[in-house]
Amino acid sequence: MLDENGKVIRSLKADTPKIISPEPGWTEIDIEAYYLEFLKLFKSLFKGLEGYKINLGLSAMAPVFVPLSLDGKPLINGILYNDTRSEAEIEELKRDYGDIVFSINGNPVNNQQWLPKILWFKKNMPELYKRVWKFMDLTSYIIWRLTGEIKVDKTVALEEGFIDYKKNELSDKMLEISGIKREVIPDVISTTDVASSFKFEGNYFEINSGTVDAIAAAISLGLIDDGMFEVTLGTTGIIYYSTYKPIPNEKLYLDMSPVNGLYYMNGSTSSAGSFVDFVLYILGLDTKYSMIKRSIDNSKPCSSGVIALPYIAGERTPIFDPNARSVFFGLSTKTERSDLIRASIEAVAFSIRHNVETFKTMGYETKSIFLTGGLSKSKEVAQILADVLNSEVELKNEASETDGDIKIAQVMSGSSWKEIKNKNFKKSKPVKPIQQNYLEYEKCFKKYIEIYERLKDLF
Repeated sequence: MLDENGKVIRSLKADTPKIISPEPGWTEIDIEAYYLEFLKLFKSLFKGLEGYKINLGLSAMAPVFVPLSLDGKPLINGILYNDTRSEAEIEELKRDYGDIVFSINGNPVNNQQWLPKILWFKKNMPELYKRVWKFMDLTSYIIWRLTGEIKVDKTVALEEGFIDYKKNELSDKMLEISGIKREVIPDVISTTDVASSFKFEGNYFEINSGTVDAIAAAISLGLIDDGMFEVTLGTTGIIYYSTYKPIPNEKLYLDMSPVNGLYYMNGSTSSAGSFVDFVLYILGLDTKYSMIKRSIDNSKPCSSGVIALPYIAGERTPIFDPNARSVFFGLSTKTERSDLIRASIEAVAFSIRHNVETFKTMGYETKSIFLTGGLSKSKEVAQILADVLNSEVELKNEASETDGDIKIAQVMSGSSWKEIKNKNFKKSKPVKPIQQNYLEYEKCFKKYIEIYERLKDLF
């Protein structure tokens, strides 16, 4: 929490309830448990403070599918964005409405969207489906429980599948395909609009409708202008490109930015740091990250001929292949443990480049890339990524959803995005690509692509 001068007044953290997986591939949360944790944090954060006018920015993982009954109780646990139970419904929608969904929403039919989840719910739980009063997301549920207002943010609604990205409004056609009435979903508003005003413990609050956590993180890094690339190397890999002229691509996701008129073309890999952790574990090193620097130093670009595919959990963009699996290619009697570790890092960099190449086919170019996430803390990893992409990489502090929420709240309070940019973002010294390394990686990246193409039918 910041005051009007940007000074931190209070900072608190809370534990989140565990994700529930009742069946393989199913991911759920107890939505009420999440709200109670939020409420506990909210009360603690403002306890003892009086007389403040507070702009409150909110973000959360999204989309989450939450059907409520007329008494306001969740009919089932909230179904997460990565839940795979509706694969049959996804194929059905692709067959019957794939082109329509893509042309309206700018995204292919996918398991993040509510559409297949609604069909699954209707087919498998018809009695509960008849009792539906509202469908909500995690953010809209929190706002409703806190204020009684039923709102959802445009950035969330676009990922849910209901927004016409060209008109920047709710699509009647998407509602028709889903088989639901307009009044069943919350009203859609912009991220920097006030969803509700209320008083609590002597303070006056204005709260927004809540954006997607990854989008808030992108805002924290400064993605508020046209033509900016950002890569997050966390457990998974996330690639954002900001543009006022979005070109939907079935190999990528399309997201909306809180900045009016700005969009994010989004690439998302299934594994990044999780793949490196997996390789360290298989080699009996658990998570001894000191081995990363040593291995990079002891091996050479392309890891003495070893090339890996990082698909231990399938892959999302740009191949959308849940059946893809990891492979180590080129092992020989000369292969060292350091080669395997370096190859795992290079595999992550190749998966990022695979996405970046897709961006380039759409005409999106950049001279520099913002880099953040756990793996990026290693300068050696940053150098490999710069070499593989043949691009300058600017290291950023860890992306922060909270920091992004604060910047959004500052705009809610009257600041402009230009003012936010001038006050908050500083350039750091970039990591520049080494041309000789890039030339080596150019050959190995081509092999990386061909290895997948030749093996994909065998997975």
